Amino acid sequence: MGMERVSGAVFIYRWRVAAEHETAFLDRWREATRDLGNRGGLGSLIGKNKDGELVAIALWPDAETRDAAFASNGDAEPWPPNDRLAAEQIDPLSDMWKPAVWRELNR
Repeated sequence: MGMERVSGAVFIYRWRVAAEHETAFLDRWREATRDLGNRGGLGSLIGKNKDGELVAIALWPDAETRDAAFASNGDAEPWPPNDRLAAEQIDPLSDMWKPAVWRELNR
């Protein structure tokens, strides 16, 4: 079986956020994700790993669109206190997401 060609760019972001700032951080993350969606972002999911770090997976058409969107983010509201860890880009090789099924689970 051959591997299909997958386009796009996936970025993984991680933060350490104190419990008392987590709700405000998540609100700010939602706002930023909506705003970035108006500038080419294709959405994101955030969760918490076993170490208590917040981890987001964001989809972009390409790294250049993401870089341009972040560069034009000058008037954005500040983020609650956090320790942002290095972002990581993943070049997708195969896409097996089932977004319709995922959305049904979360209704």
